[in-house]
Amino acid sequence: MIHTTDYVLTDEVRVRDLVREHGWASLVSVTDDGPVVSHLPVLLADDVRLPSGAGPAGPAAAPRPARDARGLPDRFATPAAPLTLLSHLGRPDELLHQVDGTREHLLVVEGPYGYVSPGWYGYSPAVPTWNYVAVHLYGTVELLDAEDSYAVMGATVDRYEAPMPEPVTMPDVEGYARRIAPGAVGIRMHVTRYQAKAKLSQDKPREVAERVAVALEHDPHYAHPGLAAAMRAELARRPTDG
Repeated sequence: MIHTTDYVLTDEVRVRDLVREHGWASLVSVTDDGPVVSHLPVLLADDVRLPSGAGPAGPAAAPRPARDARGLPDRFATPAAPLTLLSHLGRPDELLHQVDGTREHLLVVEGPYGYVSPGWYGYSPAVPTWNYVAVHLYGTVELLDAEDSYAVMGATVDRYEAPMPEPVTMPDVEGYARRIAPGAVGIRMHVTRYQAKAKLSQDKPREVAERVAVALEHDPHYAHPGLAAAMRAELARRPTDG
Protein backbone atom coordinates (compact mmCIF):
# COMPACT_ATOMS: atom_id res chain seq x y z
CA MET A 1 0.00 0.00 0.00
CA ILE A 2 0.97 3.63 -0.38
CA HIS A 3 3.90 4.41 1.90
CA THR A 4 2.69 7.89 2.97
CA THR A 5 3.02 8.07 6.75
CA ASP A 6 -0.01 10.40 7.08
CA TYR A 7 -2.25 7.43 6.31
CA VAL A 8 -0.71 4.77 8.56
CA LEU A 9 -3.23 3.01 10.77
CA THR A 10 -1.76 1.24 13.80
CA ASP A 11 -4.73 1.47 16.18
CA GLU A 12 -5.63 -2.20 16.63
CA VAL A 13 -9.13 -1.36 17.82
CA ARG A 14 -9.77 0.28 14.46
CA VAL A 15 -8.16 -2.62 12.61
CA ARG A 16 -10.41 -5.11 14.42
CA ASP A 17 -13.45 -2.92 13.81
CA LEU A 18 -12.60 -2.85 10.10
CA VAL A 19 -12.64 -6.65 10.00
CA ARG A 20 -15.92 -6.77 11.93
CA GLU A 21 -17.66 -4.19 9.76
CA HIS A 22 -16.22 -5.08 6.35
CA GLY A 23 -15.51 -8.78 6.60
CA TRP A 24 -15.37 -9.63 2.88
CA ALA A 25 -11.72 -10.44 2.20
CA SER A 26 -9.23 -11.78 -0.33
CA LEU A 27 -6.94 -14.61 0.77
CA VAL A 28 -3.66 -14.56 -1.19
CA SER A 29 -1.14 -17.38 -1.18
CA VAL A 30 2.14 -17.75 -3.04
CA THR A 31 2.21 -21.48 -3.73
CA ASP A 32 4.53 -23.83 -5.55
CA ASP A 33 2.25 -23.36 -8.57
CA GLY A 34 2.15 -19.56 -8.37
CA PRO A 35 -0.17 -17.03 -6.72
CA VAL A 36 -3.67 -18.19 -5.67
CA VAL A 37 -6.49 -15.91 -4.53
CA SER A 38 -9.87 -16.74 -2.94
CA HIS A 39 -12.62 -14.36 -1.84
CA LEU A 40 -14.30 -15.14 1.45
CA PRO A 41 -16.02 -13.74 4.55
CA VAL A 42 -13.94 -13.45 7.70
CA LEU A 43 -14.77 -13.19 11.40
CA LEU A 44 -12.70 -12.30 14.43
CA ALA A 45 -12.07 -15.45 16.45
CA ASP A 46 -12.83 -13.44 19.60
CA ASP A 47 -16.45 -13.21 18.43
CA VAL A 48 -16.99 -16.94 17.79
CA ARG A 49 -17.30 -19.86 20.19
CA LEU A 50 -16.05 -23.10 18.64
CA PRO A 51 -16.99 -26.59 19.87
CA SER A 52 -13.30 -27.42 20.41
CA GLY A 53 -12.66 -24.26 22.42
CA ALA A 54 -10.51 -21.23 21.71
CA GLY A 55 -7.94 -23.15 19.68
CA PRO A 56 -4.15 -23.17 19.90
CA ALA A 57 -2.18 -19.97 20.10
CA GLY A 58 -0.49 -18.95 16.90
CA PRO A 59 3.23 -18.40 16.43
CA ALA A 60 4.71 -15.50 18.32
CA ALA A 61 5.20 -12.39 16.24
CA ALA A 62 8.86 -11.79 15.43
CA PRO A 63 10.39 -8.42 16.37
CA ARG A 64 10.21 -6.00 13.45
CA PRO A 65 13.43 -4.43 12.08
CA ALA A 66 13.55 -0.66 11.85
CA ARG A 67 14.34 -0.92 8.12
CA ASP A 68 14.06 -3.63 5.50
CA ALA A 69 16.77 -5.03 3.24
CA ARG A 70 16.38 -2.09 0.83
CA GLY A 71 16.85 0.48 3.59
CA LEU A 72 13.16 1.48 3.61
CA PRO A 73 11.37 2.05 6.93
CA ASP A 74 9.53 -1.06 8.10
CA ARG A 75 5.94 -0.97 6.81
CA PHE A 76 4.45 -3.49 9.23
CA ALA A 77 3.04 -3.54 12.74
CA THR A 78 2.82 -6.57 15.00
CA PRO A 79 -0.38 -7.25 16.97
CA ALA A 80 -0.07 -6.18 20.58
CA ALA A 81 -2.65 -8.85 21.49
CA PRO A 82 -3.34 -12.13 19.67
CA LEU A 83 -5.22 -11.41 16.43
CA THR A 84 -6.91 -14.51 15.02
CA LEU A 85 -9.40 -14.73 12.15
CA LEU A 86 -11.84 -17.43 11.13
CA SER A 87 -13.33 -18.21 7.74
CA HIS A 88 -14.17 -21.09 5.44
CA LEU A 89 -13.02 -22.12 1.99
CA GLY A 90 -14.98 -24.02 -0.62
CA ARG A 91 -13.17 -27.24 -1.37
CA PRO A 92 -10.69 -27.82 -2.98
CA ASP A 93 -9.39 -24.27 -2.41
CA GLU A 94 -7.56 -25.39 0.73
CA LEU A 95 -5.45 -27.63 -1.53
CA LEU A 96 -4.87 -24.88 -4.08
CA HIS A 97 -3.68 -22.54 -1.30
CA GLN A 98 -1.45 -25.33 0.05
CA VAL A 99 -2.68 -24.69 3.59
CA ASP A 100 -0.30 -26.57 5.90
CA GLY A 101 -0.01 -24.40 9.00
CA THR A 102 3.49 -23.18 8.14
CA ARG A 103 3.21 -21.16 4.92
CA GLU A 104 2.64 -17.41 5.27
CA HIS A 105 -0.60 -16.17 3.70
CA LEU A 106 -1.95 -12.67 3.11
CA LEU A 107 -5.54 -11.63 3.85
CA VAL A 108 -6.76 -8.29 2.46
CA VAL A 109 -9.79 -6.60 4.03
CA GLU A 110 -11.10 -3.42 2.41
CA GLY A 111 -13.29 -0.88 4.09
CA PRO A 112 -15.06 1.97 2.30
CA TYR A 113 -13.32 3.37 -0.77
CA GLY A 114 -14.25 5.82 -3.49
CA TYR A 115 -13.23 8.35 -6.12
CA VAL A 116 -12.34 11.89 -5.06
CA SER A 117 -12.73 14.55 -7.76
CA PRO A 118 -10.31 17.49 -7.84
CA GLY A 119 -13.37 19.64 -8.51
CA TRP A 120 -14.36 19.17 -4.88
CA TYR A 121 -11.20 20.74 -3.47
CA GLY A 122 -12.06 24.35 -4.26
CA TYR A 123 -8.63 25.20 -5.65
CA SER A 124 -6.54 24.55 -8.77
CA PRO A 125 -4.40 22.93 -10.00
CA ALA A 126 -5.38 19.61 -8.41
CA VAL A 127 -5.62 16.01 -9.52
CA PRO A 128 -8.07 13.22 -8.65
CA THR A 129 -7.42 10.42 -6.20
CA TRP A 130 -9.17 7.62 -4.34
CA ASN A 131 -9.74 7.57 -0.59
CA TYR A 132 -9.93 4.21 1.14
CA VAL A 133 -9.44 2.16 4.28
CA ALA A 134 -7.74 -1.25 4.05
CA VAL A 135 -5.65 -3.70 6.03
CA HIS A 136 -3.22 -6.38 4.84
CA LEU A 137 -2.97 -9.19 7.39
CA TYR A 138 -0.16 -11.76 7.22
CA GLY A 139 0.06 -15.05 9.06
CA THR A 140 -0.22 -18.80 9.05
CA VAL A 141 -3.43 -20.68 8.30
CA GLU A 142 -4.65 -23.99 9.70
CA LEU A 143 -7.62 -26.17 8.76
CA LEU A 144 -10.44 -26.81 11.24
CA ASP A 145 -12.20 -30.09 11.90
CA ALA A 146 -15.76 -30.74 10.69
CA GLU A 147 -17.58 -29.48 13.79
CA ASP A 148 -15.52 -26.31 14.14
CA SER A 149 -15.94 -25.70 10.39
CA TYR A 150 -19.70 -26.00 10.75
CA ALA A 151 -19.63 -23.61 13.71
CA VAL A 152 -17.70 -21.02 11.67
CA MET A 153 -20.24 -21.26 8.86
CA GLY A 154 -23.07 -20.91 11.37
CA ALA A 155 -21.45 -17.87 12.98
CA THR A 156 -21.01 -16.30 9.53
CA VAL A 157 -24.68 -16.81 8.74
CA ASP A 158 -25.66 -15.31 12.10
CA ARG A 159 -23.41 -12.29 11.55
CA TYR A 160 -24.94 -11.34 8.22
CA GLU A 161 -28.51 -12.46 8.83
CA ALA A 162 -28.80 -10.47 12.06
CA PRO A 163 -30.13 -7.26 10.39
CA MET A 164 -32.80 -9.14 8.43
CA PRO A 165 -36.44 -8.88 9.61
CA GLU A 166 -36.70 -12.69 9.84
CA PRO A 167 -33.12 -14.01 10.18
CA VAL A 168 -32.37 -17.48 8.84
CA THR A 169 -30.09 -19.54 11.08
CA MET A 170 -28.35 -22.85 10.50
CA PRO A 171 -30.76 -24.73 12.82
CA ASP A 172 -33.60 -23.53 10.57
CA VAL A 173 -32.09 -25.48 7.66
CA GLU A 174 -30.15 -28.08 9.66
CA GLY A 175 -30.70 -31.06 7.37
CA TYR A 176 -29.75 -29.21 4.20
CA ALA A 177 -26.85 -27.36 5.86
CA ARG A 178 -25.36 -30.61 7.20
CA ARG A 179 -25.55 -32.22 3.74
CA ILE A 180 -23.66 -29.45 1.97
CA ALA A 181 -21.25 -28.51 4.80
CA PRO A 182 -18.57 -31.06 3.73
CA GLY A 183 -18.13 -29.01 0.56
CA ALA A 184 -16.33 -26.36 2.63
CA VAL A 185 -13.66 -26.37 5.31
CA GLY A 186 -13.08 -23.89 8.12
CA ILE A 187 -9.77 -22.10 8.51
CA ARG A 188 -8.07 -20.24 11.34
CA MET A 189 -5.50 -17.54 10.57
CA HIS A 190 -3.01 -16.36 13.20
CA VAL A 191 -1.89 -12.85 12.26
CA THR A 192 1.79 -12.17 12.91
CA ARG A 193 2.10 -8.80 11.15
CA TYR A 194 -0.14 -6.33 9.37
CA GLN A 195 -0.13 -3.14 7.34
CA ALA A 196 -3.17 -0.86 7.53
CA LYS A 197 -3.91 2.47 5.88
CA ALA A 198 -6.74 4.95 6.21
CA LYS A 199 -6.33 7.40 3.30
CA LEU A 200 -8.94 10.01 4.19
CA SER A 201 -7.54 13.36 2.99
CA GLN A 202 -5.36 13.82 6.08
CA ASP A 203 -2.87 15.68 3.86
CA LYS A 204 -5.48 18.32 3.01
CA PRO A 205 -6.50 21.34 5.10
CA ARG A 206 -9.56 20.76 7.26
CA GLU A 207 -11.84 22.91 5.11
CA VAL A 208 -10.85 20.93 1.98
CA ALA A 209 -11.44 17.59 3.70
CA GLU A 210 -14.83 18.91 4.85
CA ARG A 211 -15.76 19.75 1.25
CA VAL A 212 -14.74 16.26 0.14
CA ALA A 213 -16.88 14.70 2.87
CA VAL A 214 -19.89 16.79 1.82
CA ALA A 215 -19.41 15.77 -1.81
CA LEU A 216 -19.20 12.11 -0.83
CA GLU A 217 -22.50 12.52 0.98
CA HIS A 218 -24.37 14.19 -1.88
CA ASP A 219 -22.63 13.89 -5.26
CA PRO A 220 -25.02 12.36 -7.85
CA HIS A 221 -22.27 10.19 -9.38
CA TYR A 222 -19.77 9.41 -6.64
CA ALA A 223 -21.68 9.65 -3.37
CA HIS A 224 -20.46 7.13 -0.79
CA PRO A 225 -22.02 7.71 2.65
CA GLY A 226 -19.80 5.09 4.30
CA LEU A 227 -16.63 6.76 3.07
CA ALA A 228 -17.99 10.18 4.04
CA ALA A 229 -18.65 8.86 7.55
CA ALA A 230 -15.08 7.51 7.75
CA MET A 231 -13.77 10.93 6.70
CA ARG A 232 -15.86 12.71 9.33
CA ALA A 233 -14.61 10.31 12.00
CA GLU A 234 -11.05 11.06 10.86
CA LEU A 235 -11.73 14.79 11.00
CA ALA A 236 -12.96 14.37 14.57
CA ARG A 237 -9.61 12.77 15.45
CA ARG A 238 -7.61 15.72 14.11
CA PRO A 239 -6.08 18.12 16.62
CA THR A 240 -8.12 21.29 17.03
CA ASP A 241 -6.89 23.91 14.58
CA GLY A 242 -5.07 26.79 16.13
